[in-house]
Amino acid sequence: MEASHRRTERFYLKLLFWSVVGIAILIAVCWGGRDIYARWQERRLIRRAAVALEHGDDATASLAARAVLQIKAKSAPAARIIAQIGEKGGNRAALDWRHRVLEVEPHSVDDELALARCALQFNEPAVAEQAISEIDEQGKHQAGYHAVAATLADMKKDDETALHEWEQAVQLAPEDGGYQLKLATLELRSGKPDRQAAGRAILNKLRDDPKQRGAATRALITDGIARHASNQELLRLAQDLQGYPEATTADRLIYLDFMHQIDAPEFTSYLTKFEADVVSKPVELGSLLEWMSRNNLNLVALDYIKSVPAELLTKWPVPLAIAELYDRLRDWRKLEQVTTNANWGQGEFIRHAYLSRALREQDKMAGAEHEWAAATKEASAQSASLMSLMHTTAEWKWEKEMVDLLWTLTRSQDKQKEAVEELYRYYEKASDTQGLYRVLVRWAELEPDNLNVQNNFVQVALLLDANADDARRIAVDLHNKAPSNPAYTTTYAYSLLTKGNSKEAAKVMSSLTPEELRDPSVSAYYGICLAAVHDEKAREFLAAGQKAPLLPEEKKLIDKAFASLDSWRRIR
Repeated sequence: MEASHRRTERFYLKLLFWSVVGIAILIAVCWGGRDIYARWQERRLIRRAAVALEHGDDATASLAARAVLQIKAKSAPAARIIAQIGEKGGNRAALDWRHRVLEVEPHSVDDELALARCALQFNEPAVAEQAISEIDEQGKHQAGYHAVAATLADMKKDDETALHEWEQAVQLAPEDGGYQLKLATLELRSGKPDRQAAGRAILNKLRDDPKQRGAATRALITDGIARHASNQELLRLAQDLQGYPEATTADRLIYLDFMHQIDAPEFTSYLTKFEADVVSKPVELGSLLEWMSRNNLNLVALDYIKSVPAELLTKWPVPLAIAELYDRLRDWRKLEQVTTNANWGQGEFIRHAYLSRALREQDKMAGAEHEWAAATKEASAQSASLMSLMHTTAEWKWEKEMVDLLWTLTRSQDKQKEAVEELYRYYEKASDTQGLYRVLVRWAELEPDNLNVQNNFVQVALLLDANADDARRIAVDLHNKAPSNPAYTTTYAYSLLTKGNSKEAAKVMSSLTPEELRDPSVSAYYGICLAAVHDEKAREFLAAGQKAPLLPEEKKLIDKAFASLDSWRRIR
């Protein structure tokens, strides 16, 4: 009886054991099957997204890629596709997706280069630099690496490095017409006749390449204008350009422009044909009307639009082009008429601006202020609209409104750098030192590692005696980081002078080479430092410095230096 009980017990134990094993196997099979199914779904959806992307169906590609991420959150292929869509649409979120790809595949050279190119697209050179710095030595022998390095050098205005890098890219990928185009365009800018000739030779060769001929011909036209080529040569290039099957409306307008400039006999017939071709195309029609307005053919344009179907005149951007016609004719009543109670859709902000201008020019100030407020409110939702409104006010010489819009744009992530640079140029041209100080404070916040910005900030801060102790500390740091930079040395010397250390300031300035001291901006400060130690050589450098574009405070320093020298001479 006991033996029978033990057999029964062993039987149930075995049954329990094999049941547990069976369940474990079943779970493993199900889990493995789920994983296999997930990988199959990922491949299937990625293929669908890639095909959709290739055919320009971004919506389907995005849906498929995001469906993959629901299955597998860390799918590099899906993240790549979403990044591509973002880059295509100008969406800065593409940068985040490129970073996500590298989190999954951190050593992928192709993805590091893709991140760098994406960063350059969205004007983030520091991100691009960081991305290519992590590429291994083998990856640095790829043409794509040199192309990114060339673009970075070009952004820094380092033409020699950019030329070298493009040459490397072309050498590694001689079949890439795009690299050749970049190299040739940069060679035209070099100022060296042999390089310019080489660039033109490349561009002329690229005119046989259907993919590059349009860009190559445009580059040759730009070069021809810069070197004052004959009208006939430019006209021939423009004629070829507008005749390409892929020619744009802008290309046709270039040809029209040259014919108009030389009063070509074919101009009228070509313009008539142009008018007939665009009469049912709002975008092209708007471009033609804008060109006619810019070339003082406003009355011809107004006569032409009488033949345009009425419904087309309300389609964007035609209403804007018509408003511009009346603006250039200074027909304020008509401009008010076409912008009142209209609806420009995406261009409502600019309609309010034109209506404000029409009212202001008729001294209807209350209405003008109301419309301007509406314009800025409508534009505030998008930085591109604010930038467009800013350019419009610049054309109208509305300086206060332009500056206000630029300061607003300094808070916009995608336009802030452009706005800060524009403000700097504005205040520099106006010799407004206080304005420059405000801009440089903001610029330094945006680009804390930009040494040139720091140097300009220190110089202006010391001129205004604003946060002078901090400015002097930064001046020392800049001089230590780049002791051979004449601009930083000059600022450092002036910082010593403002602290009363005139002998050391003059000594620091005298460390510069004679060529560097001949730069009028440097000469001015060398003269100021020499005058502080009563050195008569100062007069020569002060006189040279007066030729530099000086701020009011700098002019006062030079006047004070001359007065100091005269006083010292009388005492002696």
